[in-house]
Amino acid sequence: MVSRRKQTTLPSEQPVRFYKFIALTFLFLTIGLLTVVVLMSSKRATINIMTKPSPVDVTADVQIGADKNSADIAGIVATTTVQLERSYQPTGSRNEPGIATGVVTMHNDSGVSQPLVATTRLLTADGALFRIKSSVTVPAKGTVENVEVYADEEGEKGSIGPSRFTVPGLNEEKQKVIYATSDTPMSGGVKTIGILSDADVERAKKEFQAAVVQEGQKALQDQHKDYDAVFSSSEVQVEVEGEVGKETSGFTLRGTGTVVGVFYKKEDVRTWADTQLEKRVISDAEIVRAGGGEPSVSFLEYQPDKHTATLRVFADGVVVLSSESKQIEKSIFFGKTKDEVRRYLLSLDHVQTVDIKFSPAWIQTVPHIHDHVTVVVKEVE
Repeated sequence: MVSRRKQTTLPSEQPVRFYKFIALTFLFLTIGLLTVVVLMSSKRATINIMTKPSPVDVTADVQIGADKNSADIAGIVATTTVQLERSYQPTGSRNEPGIATGVVTMHNDSGVSQPLVATTRLLTADGALFRIKSSVTVPAKGTVENVEVYADEEGEKGSIGPSRFTVPGLNEEKQKVIYATSDTPMSGGVKTIGILSDADVERAKKEFQAAVVQEGQKALQDQHKDYDAVFSSSEVQVEVEGEVGKETSGFTLRGTGTVVGVFYKKEDVRTWADTQLEKRVISDAEIVRAGGGEPSVSFLEYQPDKHTATLRVFADGVVVLSSESKQIEKSIFFGKTKDEVRRYLLSLDHVQTVDIKFSPAWIQTVPHIHDHVTVVVKEVE
């Protein structure tokens, strides 16, 4: 009997190779895709923009008044009438001795009133002797202010500063409790003699008007202590006691003037001035910052019929590039090279220098991913 062996054939290796090729291809594609994703996610761009502020200022007129319908800023406009008398000296050519005069305050610390007759002597520790011009009675435990006195002798010795005086005509015990003091200097011990000129009168008128404003300012400010203010005066009507061209030691001006006070809250003017500054901004790409100081305010005009006044306000500040500007949105830089970004930014107002950094260093353009772009705006002094 002859035995026979059955021969079997193995499956072809071709399908295995095919599937292996597909698997390897998929693997390489996956690795390539992951590599691209990693590279894309690692691309970064940082754009540093250095800006320089530009100075800006504004001068504008503002209405101040109690009625908001006729005023830009709520405030108070008040007036007062001032009557004043002041003495002045001409431009002198020589000096002459005169009698120094002034005022003192008489004190009585005793329990009994003390009458003092005219010409009662008052003596300083330095030996300067003065006399009371008119009789006066100093009450017990009291004082009498503005007692007029004059020097016993002519000359510069009588021109003394604030002093304490004894009353040498009283006994020693009374001198301890009855005495005089002065808070202002005595003047007139030396007279400057000159010929009164038109220039002297004009100079005195200017000083007189300033004195009127000062007196009115004090009176008005005392009524509105919680406000800032500016002041002005109407034309002061002045009467000159003295003849131009004559030799004299002094002349007197008397006059009346109306002082106008315009009272406002400093923060209201600041807010209004900031609004005016913001109007100087050319586009929404800019922002304005007020200067460190307060606005300058000056008097311009008074409208008595409206009870308002016009003030001129000057304020300054700086204009800078806004970090929120649409001109520097991240999307503008997508796909641009360093040179393109730099040229674009330097064409904008207020941009001084630009520094651009790419990561990794070999990339050539700004990535198109919003979160991978950083824009930093810095301000240089």
